[in-house]
Amino acid sequence: NHLLLAQDILFKSFDHILEEEDNTFESILSNFNPNDLEIYFSFLSEIIQKFNLKKGDERLVFSISDKRLNFIIGQRYCWNYPTHNSKGKFAVISINKLLPDSESFTGKSNNHFYNYFDEINFSSGEKEFIFLAIEDQLSRTTKSSYSKHNNTDFENYVFKNRSSKQRKPIPMNHPLNQILYGPPGTGKTYNTIVKSAEIIENRKIDDFAEAKTIFNKHLGDRIEFITFHQNYSYEDFIEGLRPDVENNSSLTFERKKGVFKIISDKALDNIKLSEKDPVELSRDALFNTALENFTEKIQDLEEDYHIHDSVAYITEIKDNSFRYKGPNWGHSSLMKFDDLKELYRNDVQNRQDIKKLTSISGLANQHASYFLRVYNDILKFLPKKETDIISAKVEQKNYVIIIDEINRANISRVFGELITLIEPDKRSHGAIPLKATLPSGEEFVVASNLYIIGTMNTADKSIALLDIALRRRFEFVAMYPKYDIDGHQIYDVDILENINKKIIDKKGYDFQIGHSYFMGDNHNLVKRMNVKVIPLLLEYFMNDDKEVKEILNYAGLEIESDTWPLRITGKRDQSI
Repeated sequence: NHLLLAQDILFKSFDHILEEEDNTFESILSNFNPNDLEIYFSFLSEIIQKFNLKKGDERLVFSISDKRLNFIIGQRYCWNYPTHNSKGKFAVISINKLLPDSESFTGKSNNHFYNYFDEINFSSGEKEFIFLAIEDQLSRTTKSSYSKHNNTDFENYVFKNRSSKQRKPIPMNHPLNQILYGPPGTGKTYNTIVKSAEIIENRKIDDFAEAKTIFNKHLGDRIEFITFHQNYSYEDFIEGLRPDVENNSSLTFERKKGVFKIISDKALDNIKLSEKDPVELSRDALFNTALENFTEKIQDLEEDYHIHDSVAYITEIKDNSFRYKGPNWGHSSLMKFDDLKELYRNDVQNRQDIKKLTSISGLANQHASYFLRVYNDILKFLPKKETDIISAKVEQKNYVIIIDEINRANISRVFGELITLIEPDKRSHGAIPLKATLPSGEEFVVASNLYIIGTMNTADKSIALLDIALRRRFEFVAMYPKYDIDGHQIYDVDILENINKKIIDKKGYDFQIGHSYFMGDNHNLVKRMNVKVIPLLLEYFMNDDKEVKEILNYAGLEIESDTWPLRITGKRDQSI
C-alpha cells in the first residue's frame, strides 16, 4: 500500500509538472546549447527509426514541460534534456544500471533505471540496455495518460512533418572565434567544412556531402580557407606593401589587402547594406550603375582619361579604385570607389562639402578637387529614370575564415591589433566596438558577422604553449580519437586503442593517433601502419625504435626483424 501511495504521489507530481507548460517549443530551443540539441535530436531520431515509431502514436508524448525536452512513453520519461539535475544534463531510461548512481523507477512493473550523463557517447552495450527498456515500455503501453501534454510543434519537428510556417531549423549559436584542437587524424579540418557550412546556412547539417557542396559554393566569397606557416605575416593577413610589378617606369609599392581584411570588409559591407531600407539601397544602385557605365567608357579608351580640365589623368582601374597621377608626380594615387559613393550619399555640390565629410579617406579629403571632378563625370551616366532600378531589402549573411594549423605561425606578429578587435564585444556591432588605424592610415573594424575557425595540431604545440592573448579570445573544441562513429567504419579498433593507450602512458593525450588513419578506402592494416602510422610514431619518439617497438608489441603487431625503418608484417599470432 505504501508503494502504491508513493507511486500515486509521484504521478500526481509528474502531472503537475506537465501542466506548467508556459513556453513555446521555439522559445525553449533558443535557450539551449546547439551542440547539446544536436546530440538530443540525433539520438531521439535513432530511437524513432529503430522502433519505426509514427506521428500520432498515442503511446508517445513529446513534452516541453519544466522548460526541457521530454520524450515520454506511457508513464515514464525515456530521453530528456536538460535534466536540471547536478548529476548530468541528459537522462535516459535503461533496463539495467548504466552508472553506479543510476536511479531506480518505482512501480509494479519490471524495474527500469534513469541514468544521468553530461557527455553522450553510448557504447553498443549501453544502447542495447536503453533499447530494451524502450521496447518494454512500448509493449506494455497502449495510450499514455499524459497525451494532453503532447506538444505538436515538438512532435512535428521530430517527425520532420512541419508546415512551411513552422519549418525553422534548430537555432545555431556558433562562437565567433573557435579553435578545434587535438592530435593528427582526428577530423579537425574535416569538421571545419561542416561547421562553416552550418554557419553560412545558419542551420544544422547532418550530411557531409551537403556540407561540402555548400562549402565549395561559397569558397572564395563568403568562406576563405588559409593555412598558417612559419613565414606567414601581418602583411599577408591584414595589409601590407607589395611591389607594383606592372609599373615598368620605376620601382613602386602599392598597398595590398590581406585575406582577413578582404573578407572582413565584405562581411561589414553586408551588415551595412542589411541595415538600409530599399529606398536607400535603390539610390546606391543608381550610383553603382553610373559608376559601372563610366568605368566601361574608360576601359574602351585607347589613352588615359583626363580628369576634366585638370592636368591629372586616370591611368587604370584596379582593386575597386581608379589609379590616377599627374605628369610630374613621382607615383600614382588611388581614388577608391567607396569614397566616390560617399560623395553621392551625402549629395556633395562643391569642394567645401567634401572637406566637411568625416566618412571618407584622408586622400579624398586632400585631393578633393580631383575627386569632385571625377564624381561629376560619373553623375552624367546616371540612368534617365530612377524608377528603372528598385532594390530589395538586403539579408544579413554570415562569413567564415578558416585558419588551418593556426599554431604554426607567430600569432602575435600575424594578428597584430586584431588580437583585441576580434573579441565579440569589440566587433563592429558589439557592445563596445573598436576601430584600429592600420599602418596605411585606414581605419579598420572587424565585422560582427565574420566567424573565425582555427585548427590546431596538439602534437606540434600544446595549448599551454599557445599565446595567452589568443587563448583567452577563442573557444577551444577538443577533438581526440574516437573508436565508434555512427555511420562510419573504423578498422582494427583494438589495434588503434592499444596504440593510444601506450602513447598516453609515454607522452600524453596530445600525441595519440587519430581515428582517420584507420578509416577510408585503405583496408590493409600492414600498408596503413607502415606508410602512415609507424613514421608518425618514429617522429613522436625521435626515431627511438625501442620505444616504438614497445608500442607495436603492446598493440599485438608482428614486427619485421632487422629492418629500418621499422615495418610490421601483420597481427601477431595470439596462439603462440
